[in-house]
Amino acid sequence: MTKRKKWIVTTSGKKSLSSVKKKLTESGFTVDQVLDEIGIITGTSSDNDVERLRKVAGVADVSPDEQVDIGPPDAPIQ
Repeated sequence: MTKRKKWIVTTSGKKSLSSVKKKLTESGFTVDQVLDEIGIITGTSSDNDVERLRKVAGVADVSPDEQVDIGPPDAPIQ
């Protein structure tokens, strides 16, 4: 079984978010959130599905959703 990872899908604005969401789901993507205001859809999929997701009409980019830790405000710069 292929491990599923979190992904951020940036849409192009050329298709409605609902139609992009539907096509992504049909391509093996599990949608977590649709952020209408900024044209982003987050969710999970396997690495094997990513190239297919990038070809969906209305998708501008598919990037891994990686955790970012900027530390506390008074932390020394390293």
